[in-house]
Amino acid sequence: MAEDRPTLRKTVSKVDSLVAPTIEGIVQHEVVGLGMAVAVRLSRGMTLRAERLSRHLLHTLNLPAGSDVRRLLAQLAMIEREVRELSKALNDELAEGAKRAHG
Repeated sequence: MAEDRPTLRKTVSKVDSLVAPTIEGIVQHEVVGLGMAVAVRLSRGMTLRAERLSRHLLHTLNLPAGSDVRRLLAQLAMIEREVRELSKALNDELAEGAKRAHG
């Protein structure tokens, strides 16, 4: 098994040295960049359509969509922050009141 590794490495290196310049030339070509940009835009557009369709379907069935859950989680986080701040303020006031009562 260990004897196969150097042979495999040599083979892979040889194939890489033969193929790499051609592949690099293709990848660096402007048409490939444009094609990738178009593919990314199409993919994003299809994703947005699918999300819109699923959100509409879920709302039609009176079920929450992911966007609804994200909004609720953000609101819950905001409420938790406010409760922490109020709790800290209350504890600070109670501590001040105790100091005044004893001092």
